[in-house]
Amino acid sequence: MKSIITLFILFISFGSFAQDGSHNWTVQMWAEVDEGASTITLKWLPNAVGGETYFIWKKEKGTVGWGTSIGSVAAGGTLEFTDTNVVIGRSYEYMNQLRTGGGVNAWSYINSGIKATLNPNKGDLLLLLDERHADALTAELDILEYDMYTDGWMVTTLVVDSTATPPEVKDLISAQYAALNNLVGLYILGHVAVPYSGNLYPDFIYYHRGAWPADLYYADMFGEWTDTEVNTVTAIDPRNDNIPGDGKFDQSVMPSQVTLQVSRVDFYNLNTFDESEEDLMRNYLNKAHEFKMANYIPTDRGLFDQGDVEFVLEGFAQNAIRNFTAFFGPDDVEELDYWGTLNSGADYLWSYGSGNGTYSLANGINGGSALTTNHIADGFNESTFTMLYGSNFGDWDTPNNILRASIAGGRTLACSWAGRPNFHYQHMALGANIGFSAQLSQDLFSDYFSLTLGGGDIVTYEGTYVTQLGDPTVRMYYVAPPGVVAAATDAEKTIINWAASTDGSVDGYNVYRRVEGGLWSKVNSDIIEETTYTDMSVPDAGVYIYMVKAAKLKANGSGTFYNESHGSETTVEFFSALTANEPVIFNVYPNPNNGNFQVTANQAIDALRIYSADGKLVHQAQPNTAQVSIELSDLSTGVYMLEMDVNGETVLERLAVR
Repeated sequence: MKSIITLFILFISFGSFAQDGSHNWTVQMWAEVDEGASTITLKWLPNAVGGETYFIWKKEKGTVGWGTSIGSVAAGGTLEFTDTNVVIGRSYEYMNQLRTGGGVNAWSYINSGIKATLNPNKGDLLLLLDERHADALTAELDILEYDMYTDGWMVTTLVVDSTATPPEVKDLISAQYAALNNLVGLYILGHVAVPYSGNLYPDFIYYHRGAWPADLYYADMFGEWTDTEVNTVTAIDPRNDNIPGDGKFDQSVMPSQVTLQVSRVDFYNLNTFDESEEDLMRNYLNKAHEFKMANYIPTDRGLFDQGDVEFVLEGFAQNAIRNFTAFFGPDDVEELDYWGTLNSGADYLWSYGSGNGTYSLANGINGGSALTTNHIADGFNESTFTMLYGSNFGDWDTPNNILRASIAGGRTLACSWAGRPNFHYQHMALGANIGFSAQLSQDLFSDYFSLTLGGGDIVTYEGTYVTQLGDPTVRMYYVAPPGVVAAATDAEKTIINWAASTDGSVDGYNVYRRVEGGLWSKVNSDIIEETTYTDMSVPDAGVYIYMVKAAKLKANGSGTFYNESHGSETTVEFFSALTANEPVIFNVYPNPNNGNFQVTANQAIDALRIYSADGKLVHQAQPNTAQVSIELSDLSTGVYMLEMDVNGETVLERLAVR
């Protein structure tokens, strides 16, 4: 379980923090990589509060726990640390804490690597669609589903009745979780039933105490949610009242780990916009598609505006400074007026604004005045990703709510109420989708911590209310995809040809192959510089799906990785002289258990691979026998994917380690 830093117990001078808590809580850290030397050098700026020592921790992305520190740097020395234990192609995470004695003064995270690669298999995604939009948005929804599929998601769409209750919607999700191989993501599109939960007021407004919107209820597959204990009716808005048996849950904090990535796009009751709810939805889907196709590429930089809460001890804009410095380096993180800049045609990939507010405004981030939902409806925000923080509007299921309005207007695709708690988006610098980082930010049991004002009903840490708005599959960077793909076969090979990407600076292409129901596997070892490839490794006769993606090495403040476009695909039937294989029959037992599995099959298992939920290969073997013992007790609890090669066929099974 993570450490949660409580303001009341920090060994620091509060007087010094009163100047600018946002900078003071943050180690402004970025990375510089050297491919020739295989090194990652972390660098950071001095912290105004001061301290004794910076301590560095490291782990591979997707693993649990930081272990012991790998090094330290005196606060008065050269503020950098070089890691020489680096393998090109792998993705690493680092934590940097400035400490005085046992107290943590400031901290940061970064996800770094040298030529890291993206996982072609993102997992299953469940799209929950508000039935009111299903018919009118057919064309846009077809594009959305195909976009997600060509980015590595296996999409299942469920149209949800507008009268369905949260428990009824949860039953639909639970059934899909049991049926699908590897359900990872949940995309709520429209005003699907909004769960409410808790007896909390994370904005520290007592009259706002009670149940808040809680989409995390849908993302929890194992916790117990009750409606028997909380009895509070102190909120001004009766929507927040919570009494036993009213359909609103008791939980203020998550009863278990967050199982699924979850995010919502919901434009219900935004009547300050001239467009209808349906048209706002259509506009959002279209601008998301344009961004994913790299039809517009925002500038790599971040903007933040602390509004009228600059001197609040918590330093809400630490969410911007910490993330943006890791993304872009310190020179491309700017403190400017939020709306005056973003509404003037200046594009920023990321932005942040904080200010005291109501449901529909945030003070001090519009030329020193309030930014309202009306401004957003009448203007045009050039920031693709944004974070906002202020009192009241984190309760997002309200008319003309400024969080939901933010993604309805301009180019903005994602928004979160980032301040209580902190959001940890650092993985997106190396190609992760926003749902991945949001899930870790929402999970009380993750390896990333936040400030909190203490206990009680305030719940300023990772509570049930923590929400990500927008498309959960969206990434920070995209490449223009290749054009039409064609393939031809004979008894020995498949020849794949494609039209080049419109991006003339791509490094080349990767070709992926799968069978229906299987996972994608890359067939080329090196990036292909031409627009043709001959696949000599087709295992057997059958129907194969090929997908070609453009690849481009991306460098930023975190390191380098091979960014990939969405894919262009074709299907081909491969004929060979081999006879059809005997159907594979296998059994995995006991499942779930504590990590000791037995696998039996009716044929020899040539190879097996086990992947974590984020696609990391955690175990592999080539048993060449029909019965195999698998020992996974050293892995953390969770769901893993077993992939086995049996006589030219690949079969899958989900493993649950408890």
